[in-house]
This record gives sequence, C-alpha cells and structure tokens, in this order.
Amino acid sequence: MNYRESYNLYACSGILFNHESPRRGLEFVTHKSRMAWRKSKLGQAKDLHLGNLESKRDWGYAGDYVRAMWLMLQPDQPDDYVVASGETHSVREFCELAFDHAGLKWEQYVVQDPAFMRPAEVDHLIGNPAKSRPGVGWEPSVSFPQLVQMMSMPTSIL
Repeated sequence: MNYRESYNLYACSGILFNHESPRRGLEFVTHKSRMAWRKSKLGQAKDLHLGNLESKRDWGYAGDYVRAMWLMLQPDQPDDYVVASGETHSVREFCELAFDHAGLKWEQYVVQDPAFMRPAEVDHLIGNPAKSRPGVGWEPSVSFPQLVQMMSMPTSIL
C-alpha cells in the first residue's frame, strides 16, 4: 500500500496460506507423510516421526494460489488479498487420508515424537479469503481430500 500511494504504482500483495503440491520439499510435513506411506507400502520404512498431530493448518493447492495471484493483477485498481481455503485440517487428518489412500493404517506408522514438537507452535492457522473471493472472483478448485490424493501421486504424472 505504501508504494501504491507514494509512487502511484500498480502493486498488489497477497498473503498466501499453506499452498501445497507434490513438488513440496521434504522438510514439510505434507511431503514427509507422502514419502513415509510410499516407503511403508514398499516395506522400506517403519515409522514416520512427527510433532504435534493436532496442529491445524489452512492447506490449499499451489496451482489454485497461482491462479489467485494472476487474478489479483486483473482489476483496474490494485489491492491486497488473503489467499486461503478458509478451512483447517490437522496433521492427523492429513496423515489419515494419505495413508488411507495407500491402503495403510496411519496409526501403525505415525509416531508423535517430542523431538519434533516446536517450542513456539501456532496450533491453529486459518486464513480469511472473504476479500479475495468477491474481489477477484477466486475460489479454490481443489478440496482438501483431493489435495491429499494429489500429493499421493508421483510428480512425473502431474
């Protein structure tokens, strides 16, 4: 907003909540879960050690968020937006769906490990996309279960 007003620039900003895709890095819980069930299915791994399983995040599909960024640039007047699904799901829910997709019982593989608990954990993150939806006409096209299923696919077919 400062640059828009000070320099008369067309500048938009977006606060993008967790946007996921099968290309997500291994350091993220979504990719860790994906790799763990694959290795478990092949008999190559026994446990997936995670932190707070009750931690809730506002997860959406990265492709939807890229579309939202493009849409933000289309109005005549620039503005700032929050891009989020507007719903939360726990790490536990993510694991349940991911392992279920592989035909595995998540409880047999996922271990809540105190070593992975974050000292300053934010237990519940949710975005309010109310301005993005009517403002630029953005709606997510991929639901949470669809996202988890998509994360379960090999990246080579996406």
